[in-house]
Amino acid sequence: MTKKRFDLRLCLAVIALLLVGSLLACGSEPPPADTLRVALDGNPTDLDPRYATDANSTRIIPLVYEGLLTDLPSGELAPALAERFEVVDPLTYRFVLRAGLRWQDGRPLTSADVAATFRFLADPANKCPSQDDYARIAVIETPDERTVVVRLREPFSPFLMKMTRAIVPANLPDPHAFAAQPIGSGPYRLASFDRGRRVVLEAWPEYRGGPPPIRRVVFDVIANDTSRMLRLKKGEIDLVVNAVPPYAVRFFARLPGLRLLRQPGVNYSYLGFNFADPHGLVSDARVRRAIAHAIDRRQIIKAVLFDMAQPATGLLAPSNWAYDGAVRTYAYDPALAKRLLDEAGHPDSDGDGPLPRFTLSYKTSTNKLRMRIAEVMAEQLARVGIRLERRSLEWGAFFADIKSGNFQTYTLTWVGVTDPDQLYYVFHSSMRPPTGGNRGRYANAQVDRWLEDARRTFDRAERQRLYGLVQKQLAEDCAYVSLWWTDDVVALTDGLDGFVINPLGDFRSLAAARLRR
Repeated sequence: MTKKRFDLRLCLAVIALLLVGSLLACGSEPPPADTLRVALDGNPTDLDPRYATDANSTRIIPLVYEGLLTDLPSGELAPALAERFEVVDPLTYRFVLRAGLRWQDGRPLTSADVAATFRFLADPANKCPSQDDYARIAVIETPDERTVVVRLREPFSPFLMKMTRAIVPANLPDPHAFAAQPIGSGPYRLASFDRGRRVVLEAWPEYRGGPPPIRRVVFDVIANDTSRMLRLKKGEIDLVVNAVPPYAVRFFARLPGLRLLRQPGVNYSYLGFNFADPHGLVSDARVRRAIAHAIDRRQIIKAVLFDMAQPATGLLAPSNWAYDGAVRTYAYDPALAKRLLDEAGHPDSDGDGPLPRFTLSYKTSTNKLRMRIAEVMAEQLARVGIRLERRSLEWGAFFADIKSGNFQTYTLTWVGVTDPDQLYYVFHSSMRPPTGGNRGRYANAQVDRWLEDARRTFDRAERQRLYGLVQKQLAEDCAYVSLWWTDDVVALTDGLDGFVINPLGDFRSLAAARLRR
């Protein structure tokens, strides 16, 4: 995309916001005093915490459910449903629940619910995405209604971090239909879920920490950037988290009645490959490296993301304790990309002529920013002789294709990566969907061993060394083309107090926030 074309689009977008917003503002209804209105850029697909994997579902879930422990923005753990916990030995963990816990339907929440949740997650027959995290549980004991003792088959250093998983009630009539009428123990309960359109939460008066100050939270799915920003400008939306288009950030930062929060983020955007590609193109490391050298990330960050991102070196951001930035990187170098493609047996038959060396299919969502990035990438790859056949799909269909392996290349973002054990979930060869997040079917026996060893040792320095080796090998293999870590950007009404950006990208701080109208 040329700078002139992009500048014209930006100008037209801002003019649309100004003109249409001015025309419609006079007809706006006054907002309800007890309701916070949140805009989402994509559709939550599943509010069952045992199965949800998409970003928008997992961002809402912490308002409805709780785990034994909770992870803080600092990366440390704190008690949640558990009043206290004890590591008896490397294989034994004891948790004591808070007194008087209840489900949102009034039933007592007991150790039996905790045991049932983990047994369900660990059962391969249920095909939960996190099944591997709980497969090492040998025995769960419930000596009384408040005590849970978990005994593992082998040492598992990330185990306490896995205890942030949401607990659900035992003895469900149909465990697989739980998402239709979920019951949690969190500060909000689900009032309605209109898939693809809206999620409504209502404050739970009996919440253990006291009812949330904001009585009602409405999440509206507004996939179109312009529509979302118009509603924000008109005052019909109170909060937008990481869904303000980069071109609009400066504009909204100057609007009265709104505040803009911004900080470096950990959300990792990448170009993914199908290592099981039946055409044998992206399964060749030389082709993947050529693609990496053909993409000018800095141009995209500057021209499309308005400098609201940092070039990434891998899944873990610099703020992570296990981050290792001393890895192989792929600077923009079209000449090197061409040589690599020649070496891989894909010569450019007509030189700088119109014929491509080969064509790659590329999938993304219908999000306008994603489509714009795809357009720029296609132009950059065309310069080295690769034709990118782009397909933009509605989020649900797109995500289903990625999980099923129905792609050759794609772009996505891993949201809220704070636990380095995420590397296991994403890159271990056993973690192919639906049991894990290895969507590209990457396999490296040495990486598998390092990731397994990192789970067996409790020595943080040794874990850091092992994760460093993993990061270096992933970069060497070009398992992903690392694109950028995007800044966290939040637009919110001046009347919303107490909302805090969480590196995980979720909305949990709304439970303590207050709304002034």
